[in-house]
Amino acid sequence: MARTMQQSDRENAIEIAFLFLTIVILMVRVFVPASVLNLLVNYTEEGGFFLVKFHLAAYAILAMLLLTLCTRPFVLMGADINLFRTLLRTAAMLTMVTAIAVIVSGFGATGFLIDTYLVATLAGLLLLTQRHHSRLIAAEAIIVFGVLSAVIGIGEMLMQQRLLPFDEGEPVFRPIGLAGHPLALGAHIVLTIGFVTLCRWPLWSRIAVTLLLFIGLAASGARLAMIAGAAEILLLLILSRWHGLSAQHEKLAKMMATLFVLVLGGGLLATLFFGGFLDRFNNTLVDDNFMARVRIYEVFRYVSWQDIFLGMDASDLHATTKANLDLNFIESAPVYIILTLGLPIALAFTVVVVSFFTRLLAGAPVQARIAAAVFVLVDLSNNGLATKNPDIILLTVLLVASRSLPAPISSKPRRSPQPRQPVLSTTSSSPARLSV
Repeated sequence: MARTMQQSDRENAIEIAFLFLTIVILMVRVFVPASVLNLLVNYTEEGGFFLVKFHLAAYAILAMLLLTLCTRPFVLMGADINLFRTLLRTAAMLTMVTAIAVIVSGFGATGFLIDTYLVATLAGLLLLTQRHHSRLIAAEAIIVFGVLSAVIGIGEMLMQQRLLPFDEGEPVFRPIGLAGHPLALGAHIVLTIGFVTLCRWPLWSRIAVTLLLFIGLAASGARLAMIAGAAEILLLLILSRWHGLSAQHEKLAKMMATLFVLVLGGGLLATLFFGGFLDRFNNTLVDDNFMARVRIYEVFRYVSWQDIFLGMDASDLHATTKANLDLNFIESAPVYIILTLGLPIALAFTVVVVSFFTRLLAGAPVQARIAAAVFVLVDLSNNGLATKNPDIILLTVLLVASRSLPAPISSKPRRSPQPRQPVLSTTSSSPARLSV
């Protein structure tokens, strides 16, 4: 008996250690931006060894995944098996797309393919090797740091001083929190708002955190993200299922809650406006930043058909954009992906990514679907989906964790017993021996 208890305690301690390491590695990848990493290596700067062009946490994610698969047997049941296969299949297809891109157009565009999208699938697999409650703990820890990033952003706005290095010229001060860029901060907050509603916290704390996040959204100066965030909150109120209420009572409660949010939101917006948090809304939305996102599509006039179909070096693309359009940045993910990968490979890459997230969202709660849709919409307004940032990794990890939430208790009686679920488990410490 004592021997069994000692073995159980040892296994529990190992599980906690692996969970802790997983959380730390994921947090480093999400909340240590390129500006900090550039202080150590030439991560996004010109020059440097090829291997340092990938985030240090990317190597840690791969190493941790291999260590977990080789040393800790795990069991997957039901929908988790399909998710496991989806992650593996997507990782394989992204690897193939990357290999083809290298053959056709060189290594120029492989940075964001590997460091963002491929690592996202590896992070999802790493989280999937944890137990369901461990996945939720990891997701809530990341969400807490997302809230902390928003709080830091509010403090930066008040102090007019950033915590982390930021070397891009800005006409007005905008905070970056732990995101590395004002637009990234806005996008991360938008995503966090949706997933806060899924946290296993008291209702009052989720409401207070959402209010705090909205203030952080205003502080970020990301105008589209703030507008989208306001719409997201209303969608979460209206489309989420309020369990424990009849259909009539739920409809009435949603109407009252929506009215309360609109009144509270109006007062909050007035306060933020007079506090200087909404200065970027003083002028028209059609400013230089907006026009830069529109004018970037004119770059197709200055490249050849060969560049469009076979891709071009990223440095050549930046030089063309600067010389002909006087734009320092390519604020469009579609433009960057097409012109660095080539149109055929870009289309194949898009199909792989859309298919992956379609499958990932299929088993996610409605709140996660709303958050993901708004998040992608915000990121499509800039180059957030075509750079070596953690946005796709953050979205993947939170979606994988959200699928581990227990199903809400239904008041309807069960008509028939559920069929026996398939099981995928490692039968030894080797990941190669799987039984279904």
